[in-house]
Amino acid sequence: MAIDLNYCQNCGSALARGENYCSHCGQEARTSRLTLTQLWHDLLHALTHVDRSVLSLLRPLLIWPGYVARDYVEGKRKRYFRPLSWLVVIVGLVSAEIVVSGFHVAIANNPSPLLNVLQRHVNLVFLFQVPLLALFCRLLFRRDGFNSAEFLVLAAYTVSVRTLFFGVVLVPLSSIFHPSPTAQVFAAYASFIVWAVYFGFAASQFSTGGRTVASFKGVLAAILTQAATQAMASFAATLWFR
Repeated sequence: MAIDLNYCQNCGSALARGENYCSHCGQEARTSRLTLTQLWHDLLHALTHVDRSVLSLLRPLLIWPGYVARDYVEGKRKRYFRPLSWLVVIVGLVSAEIVVSGFHVAIANNPSPLLNVLQRHVNLVFLFQVPLLALFCRLLFRRDGFNSAEFLVLAAYTVSVRTLFFGVVLVPLSSIFHPSPTAQVFAAYASFIVWAVYFGFAASQFSTGGRTVASFKGVLAAILTQAATQAMASFAATLWFR
């Protein structure tokens, strides 16, 4: 396959002699036919590149989640993945892992149609909690001056971390140790407590008000989101299976 090096293969703009990148769209001037080696290199680059990669975003989201969201809201977006795109990728990967491993997202003594629905559509549960969490933040932090879309950024980044916790910690541990139903219930409650504290921490960084009050409101938003999710899921299951 012949490739014309006088024109950008992405946008068709003319390339000056010796130009390494297109001045119009920024793509590399020299492209070649794709190989497996090149695709592997691109994957490693996406995972480990310092400026903008999966690994470069994970550390700030663990340590400064609220500040990351604030940066994005305030226009410092070049260094970060788009929050909703990042969330969809993480949820898709972890949902696939849950299905393949057989990990039980919801545990109860007696099986029920609701549990079956949650198990089959865990990706929808993760995604549904994002706008719900943003809504409660909008209500609790209404004096901070952020709009619903800006709280959605905070919710998307933090829920992605919660989803990763499922995929990196809970699912592997369950596959290795095969805990009893009682231990699984305990782990579910413990993981929720960790999540609520984490979101309170993130909210304290994101909020423009006092950090202590913002932390409390963040924990409350996480609790309300979890309660509302369970209530809506139960209501939907009642309507569906009656």
